Order: sequence, then C-alpha cells, then structure tokens
Amino acid sequence: MSDLTAEERAIAAHALRHVRGRYTADRAAQLSGVPKSTIYDWRRNKVLLPDYANADPAIWSYRDLVLLRLLAWLRQGGMERPLAAAKTKHVREQLNAGIRIRQIYATSRDVVLIGENASDEIDDDRQNLLPSSDFYSLLDSFDLHEPIDELRNTDSKRSWAPHLVTPSHHSSISPWVLAGDPCVRNSRIPTAAIFALSTERQLPSQAIVDLYPGLTVEQVDDVTELERRLRGIETAIAA
Repeated sequence: MSDLTAEERAIAAHALRHVRGRYTADRAAQLSGVPKSTIYDWRRNKVLLPDYANADPAIWSYRDLVLLRLLAWLRQGGMERPLAAAKTKHVREQLNAGIRIRQIYATSRDVVLIGENASDEIDDDRQNLLPSSDFYSLLDSFDLHEPIDELRNTDSKRSWAPHLVTPSHHSSISPWVLAGDPCVRNSRIPTAAIFALSTERQLPSQAIVDLYPGLTVEQVDDVTELERRLRGIETAIAA
C-alpha cells in the first residue's frame, strides 16, 4: 500500500481527476522516471499524448507523470505497446469522467480498475504487472534496475524517479503550488532554485540559508541532493 496520508490521497485523487501541474519534457522525464527520448517517441506516435497536447513546446501535467509511469510498468511487464497505449488511455478517460480509482490490476492482456465506491477487492496475491494493486502506489518512487530497451536511458541501465508527493525528506510536491514543481517542504521555495544557487553560483549551504531565513543547512543539502539525483548527476540510489 502507498504510504500516503488520507489528506495526501485526497489531494492526489483530485489532481488525477483534473488537469494540474505543468512540466517540460525534461522535468517530466526527471519526475516520472521515463526517459525523455521515450516520452517524445510516445507523443510523436500517439502512444501517450499529454494533457496539454497542443502546447508548443510540449507540456505535461501531474496526471501525465502518473500515466507515463503506468504505461512504463505495462510495457516493462510485457504488455504489447498498442494494447498498453489503449489501456492507459482508458485509465485517463475514467479519471476524466470523475472516477476516483482505488485499485488497479494488470496482466499482459488487461487492466482492471476498481473505484473508491466499489465493494470489490483485488486479490493482492495475484500476479500483477504493477508494483501494487493500490492505484496510488504509482506515486511511489519509480525504480527499474534493468528496464527494457524502450525505457532505457542511453547513459544508464537504471531508471529512477522520486515519490510524487514527498520526493525527499525535506521536499514535497503539490500540483497546486508552483505548477507542481518540487519545493522545500512547507514553503514555496523550488528545490531547483536551491540547486541552481549551489551549483551555478557555487554557494555553500550556509550562504543559501542566509538568503532564505528559516531554512536549515540540512534542508538545503537534502533538496540539492534530490536535484542532483533527478538530473542523473549522482548515480548512487539510496535503498
């Protein structure tokens, strides 16, 4: 089961049923864990179109991040690409219709959805292409040690992306805050801004704290490390 609180699940459920957040292809790749080349390929071949399909350049929503992961898990598990595309599109249609999905189960041939108000339950003992039958597990950290070719970065065999609510100990994502970009927790300070100060201006952590009264060195170090990992600068992934 996803470790979201009831409040976090409610916020995520609303964001998944409405178009929230705006991400470039670069940021969508970092946060979804799906390589940018794959995202472009899926869009070009209409395997998965973003919510902002008419934007130029392409813009992806918070919901798109989750659907990118869903499609990736289906492909990684062996579902044929046209079928995986159709099943992911169906999930989007259900979300657009206002269905609050509680559970999801996938085989190589089908995807079964159970809504919040349904009394049915999916047997967790059944083999599932997805990490869990809990729909919100798609928000958990995305980690593929040996992805199939379609999902492999050119410079690494491993695909990783953070939790889409709590990317690190001192950061959070809200689709309603700064277009859904990760921020220092309980603030509107983008983690990307802290990273830029640390790497581009080469400011030490204490100097960044001096610029943002209320932050701590621990917070600065944590979100800087997050951004390094998102960019693939650090290859070591914490267990």
